[in-house]
Parts: sequence; C-alpha cells; structure tokens
Amino acid sequence: MYESHWNLKSLPFQITPDTGYYFPTGMHEEAIKRILYAVHSTKGSFLLTGDVGAGKTIVVGQVMNSLFQDKDKYEVALINHPTLVDCDSFIAEMLHQFGIKGDFATKMDMIRVFHEWLISGYTRGKHAVLIIDEAHLIKTMDIFEELRLFSDFQVNNQPLLTLGLVGQSELRKIIQRIRPLNARIAVQYHLFQLNEKETRKYIEHRLEIAGCETKIFSDGAMTEIYKYAGGLPREINKLCDMCLFEGYIAQQRQVDVATVQKVGNEEFIV
Repeated sequence: MYESHWNLKSLPFQITPDTGYYFPTGMHEEAIKRILYAVHSTKGSFLLTGDVGAGKTIVVGQVMNSLFQDKDKYEVALINHPTLVDCDSFIAEMLHQFGIKGDFATKMDMIRVFHEWLISGYTRGKHAVLIIDEAHLIKTMDIFEELRLFSDFQVNNQPLLTLGLVGQSELRKIIQRIRPLNARIAVQYHLFQLNEKETRKYIEHRLEIAGCETKIFSDGAMTEIYKYAGGLPREINKLCDMCLFEGYIAQQRQVDVATVQKVGNEEFIV
C-alpha cells in the first residue's frame, strides 16, 4: 500500500522470513558456518537457540539453501513446529519430509525402513540431514529419545544422520536434562540481539533491496527503533513496517523520532 509513497519496489519489512532479504551480520554468519561445519564434517548433531525473532529461521533457510546446492551429497528434511503428540506421528512426519514412502504397521517398521534408507544413502555417497525448527515445542521426552536413537545410527564410526535442533532459549535447558542426547551435540550456537549499529545497517540493507534511494528513516528514528525493538530482527520489521505505514498516512517524506515513538507507544510491537 505504501510502496509508491516511499518509491519502493516491494515491502521491505515483512515479518515472514525471506532469504532474499537476508542481512549477513557477523553473528548470523558464524551460526551458518558452524552448522555447515557440523554437516560437512558429519559431526552428528547441532543445536541453535535464540530468543523469539532473533533470526533462527532465516539462518536455517540459508543453511538449507547451501545444502540444496549439493543435492548429490545431501538429503535434507525440515520439520517446522513439531507439535505432534506421539512418537509414531513424529516419525511418520519425518519419513514424509524425507520422501520415504511405504505401508508401516508399527513404529519399529518405520525405524527399520529409515535405518535401511540411511545405509542406502551412505553407500551412494549421500548424507541425511534432519532439522527440527521450534524444537522446544516437542511435547514428549519419548521423541527426544527417538532422536537420540537416530543419532546413534552409524557405519564405520560415521553418523548416518546429522540432527539439527533449533528453538528458543529454553531448548538448551531441555537438552541439558537429556544427558545421552546432550552428549551428542557437537556444535551449538546461541543468537543474541543486534546492537544499535547492526540495527541501523539491517534497516538500510532491507530498504536498499526494496529499491530505496533516499534516507527514509532519520538517524534519531533509527536510534528509537533500536530502543523499542531491542535488537530483535522480527520486532525491528514490525516497527519499521508500521512506521512506513504511519508516514504514508501522514504524507511524510521521512520517518522521524516522533513517528517511531507514536507507533511504539501504541504497542504495535508485541
């Protein structure tokens, strides 16, 4: 709606993750490198945590894009929001995401077929990668135990599966309580908030991709955005989007401090 007012080609601050708008902060780049190291070196398991809106999903997207470029080497599956209540449903969803089909009478049938599929991939030079986003939502410890079992599948002391657990900060505490699984986490990383300088560059980066050729946010406005959003990319997006809309309604040519304060104080950030 406001794109023409600000001379933008697209909406720069969508809440849903978009790898086309990815901003490579040092922190997010390090997370990607660590995860890819775990995969390329067949380390077994990795853990990525961070607060809501810290950029975990965009990191996962970048990792998957990288792995998809090596389709001859990797079979990749992603499970989002794993709220399935029992092991059978979870394993069935995992097989579906890997494209493994069949009629399975029992859970053991599914595990056996999965193990055979992993070995077949190994003989063909392909490594399986299972990433579970929002893993803190897993409702039963039995599922974590099954994941621990899968991480034990090996040939010649080499794991057949790289397991990636991604979730909010409390996931780290959950995993620490499951000692056998925690012992198999070879690489872990936690995403923190952006600092003020990174917040400014983040905003400028997204505006540039959207075709911005002018200074839409004043320096003071970007300082206020950092204060309200706390350096969380998702909150920055929410606030910037509503500031652009508010500026469009008021027919402003630049978003100023007062606009950010008005939007922030009306609690558009939740």
